[in-house]
Amino acid sequence: MRTAAWALLLLLAFVFAANAGELRHVAGRVVDEKGKPVKDAAIDYRWRAFSPTKDSDGKAILPKSEEDARLFWAHEGKMEPWRTANSGADGRFSIEMPDSSFTLMALDAQRARGGLTAIPKNDDGAEIEIRIEPLVRVKGTIEGPPPGQRPSWAHVWMSVPEDPTRPLHVTRLVECGSFEARFEMSLPPGRYLLDSNNDDDPRGAFDKEITLTADTPEVDLGPLALAPVTRLSISQQIKQSQTSGAMGDYTKHYGERLPAWHIVDARGVDKNVQLADFQGKWVLIDFWATSCIICLKSDLPKLAKFYEDHKAQRDQFEILAICIDCTGEMKSLADVDRALEPVVQHVWGGKPLPFPLLLDTGMTTLERFGVPGYETILIDPDGKLVEGDEAVLAEKLKK
Repeated sequence: MRTAAWALLLLLAFVFAANAGELRHVAGRVVDEKGKPVKDAAIDYRWRAFSPTKDSDGKAILPKSEEDARLFWAHEGKMEPWRTANSGADGRFSIEMPDSSFTLMALDAQRARGGLTAIPKNDDGAEIEIRIEPLVRVKGTIEGPPPGQRPSWAHVWMSVPEDPTRPLHVTRLVECGSFEARFEMSLPPGRYLLDSNNDDDPRGAFDKEITLTADTPEVDLGPLALAPVTRLSISQQIKQSQTSGAMGDYTKHYGERLPAWHIVDARGVDKNVQLADFQGKWVLIDFWATSCIICLKSDLPKLAKFYEDHKAQRDQFEILAICIDCTGEMKSLADVDRALEPVVQHVWGGKPLPFPLLLDTGMTTLERFGVPGYETILIDPDGKLVEGDEAVLAEKLKK
């Protein structure tokens, strides 16, 4: 397996733990089918269906080489929590979990019974209850492309159904990686979505909705075929563009004017507008996408607040939010609006973005400007790129 591949696997293993967002305290109780407390149950918001081989000191062997990676992603089917909380003799537990997650799963010490619960959206700190029942064992293999060929590596996620009132929350619950192109995990009865992790994997992808029932204790899904990927992810496109030399580095062009951008639709300004039309004003340009959780949860709301807080100085600056769509799915801002509808309603309090929106259906503007992703850049009143963000702009507006 290539070095970049197993390095990505390590990143996948720890990305949720490292980028958990704000933590909140959740307390609850694990009980059995009769309502009796369950002792020594493990509770977590994210689980793994493998158990890394440990060294002589009892520490998991991390994938610093392909050989180590095989030891790390070992023992498929063994259910282990990533951040353990255990129930006491009274069944009670306490756990810190990120506000981006809303599901907790509890498995008993024998990993034979388990249960799921969703944290109420308006969590008032009341104790929650997780009722456990016999688990369902689900397994399968991965093949393709082409059909019948086993990949040298497979990584899958089992997710809970999305909650439309929490559009930016994490739904992934259990992961399993295998050098044998197989997966195996135990889950409470219910509805789930199984998908391959193909964020930066050009081999292919699949997703499958499944329903596990108590009357079928073991489910073999058989071989699941990876469908060929026809479009690179934005990170792959950026890397390809940088490698080819099509994308430069905007930080090397401070003090210069940027080239013309590529805009197919706009609201708040004419879609044929160019930076030269804002001469005499500071211009803050934010690049974002409807698939960028940080953009939707943090960056854009922060800029919206900045825009409102500085309404008295609007004659001195403008904020332009350029939506980048590399999927080929969006043709106009009407498509962007449809994608944003649950975010506006349930995350932004019903308030759309107050500043102009622009749409680029591809990498053209990012390449021309040399911006490697979802970043914010600042243009001075002379139309030249300068170093800074909204904090720098706030200082400039004080003068």
